[in-house]
Amino acid sequence: MIERIEAMLFSVYMTAQKKYGPGPSGFFLPSKYSQYFKKDPMELFMRINNDYGPVASFSFFGIRITSITNPADIKYVLQENSSNYTKSITYNELKHILGQGLLTSEGSFWKRQRRISQPAFKKSMIEGFSTIVLEEVDKVLKSYQNKSITDISEDMMKITFIVVGKALFQKDLGERAELISKALDTSLELVLSRMQTIFKFPLSFPTPTNSKLNHAIQVMKSMVDELILERRKSGGGQGDLMDFLMFTKDEETGETMTDSQIRDEVLTFLLAGHETTSNALAWTFYLLSLHPDIRTKVREEVYPVMRTGLNYSSLENLPYTKNVIQEAMRLYPPIWIIERTPIKDDEVGGFTVPAKSIVSVCINSIHKNKDYWINPEGFDPERFNPENSSGRHGFSYLPFGGGPRICIGNHFAMMEATLILASIVHNYDLNLTSLANVAKNPLVTLRPKNGIEMSLHKI
Repeated sequence: MIERIEAMLFSVYMTAQKKYGPGPSGFFLPSKYSQYFKKDPMELFMRINNDYGPVASFSFFGIRITSITNPADIKYVLQENSSNYTKSITYNELKHILGQGLLTSEGSFWKRQRRISQPAFKKSMIEGFSTIVLEEVDKVLKSYQNKSITDISEDMMKITFIVVGKALFQKDLGERAELISKALDTSLELVLSRMQTIFKFPLSFPTPTNSKLNHAIQVMKSMVDELILERRKSGGGQGDLMDFLMFTKDEETGETMTDSQIRDEVLTFLLAGHETTSNALAWTFYLLSLHPDIRTKVREEVYPVMRTGLNYSSLENLPYTKNVIQEAMRLYPPIWIIERTPIKDDEVGGFTVPAKSIVSVCINSIHKNKDYWINPEGFDPERFNPENSSGRHGFSYLPFGGGPRICIGNHFAMMEATLILASIVHNYDLNLTSLANVAKNPLVTLRPKNGIEMSLHKI
């Protein structure tokens, strides 16, 4: 009995010795912060770090959260000591959709999946996928001939989904593409709602929302399972992402993926491969409509390239166009937050980060931190010129994350976004309409809340 009391007292003593980062005290967040939890969580983190510094700590319903904005601390968590960190519990909800895909899996299994998937994103593959992008953007341009107004957010969602679908399966999925897209959107919307809900029923509990989510997930998975079975029967040879996922052997174990593992990766690529790029492009067009002088510079750069024909090799001649996309992703990061959970107690920035707590890397806050960016709220693509980027900390700009879990498709995404932007800007001016009601919707990704309605003006 005495030993148990001594152990409890020692535990209390050790807890008291832990020096968490400064921040609001209490079991709940004060209203000056909690009001932003659902309304604008990006603002929540921005305000807390502005008030308490680059390592700010607070309790949210008993969960210890440490928000960090110093690039050196971020590099430590995401790269230097990444083996001590897993994805936070927030990502568990995404497993309902993505299973054990690259976005949600951990440890040795994740490393194996990454090794098998990596060859699919080598330069020669990305070059081949560029023809798909150019074919699909040409269809978008043709559709604009009969329109005067469009929702550019919706357009970019459609084209990027078709592109990643063709990159995966080397064919137009037709009706199945629409069914998968709708099921994926429904699943994502409902899962994101669950992620923002403190108390929720398990998916096995038959609420109307759970039934809707389970049905969408089943539709999505059964469609992908059909496509996998068809490829198994055909024997491959298509040279697409599916071939790589199905037939590539792990260089260490000699194993290939099972069909269920392939399905999880296909759904991960479908979600991550179109959601982030489409949002990046939508916000880019929005910013260009507010800055027509920058849009003109893009068009001037694109014009001579178009005279010889836009293709993958053209990318090296479009540095300013690429800068524009990078700057748009700085102001409107497609993934606005990364969260990790320490396996063991750690020290970050001189403060204790306890095991099983959450470390939040709010990318939006870092991208707009005046300590690392001149005029952080301004739209200035030239800040990404080589001479202006020299000396910038690599973890002060994180549109694709950082460390070993950096987005596997980052080069694919930049190729796709640059070719789409160049093609459309060369042919059209897109300007916000008077009815456009543009607002940020920071869920897992940073979507435009009400779409982005724009008028089309042929050049």
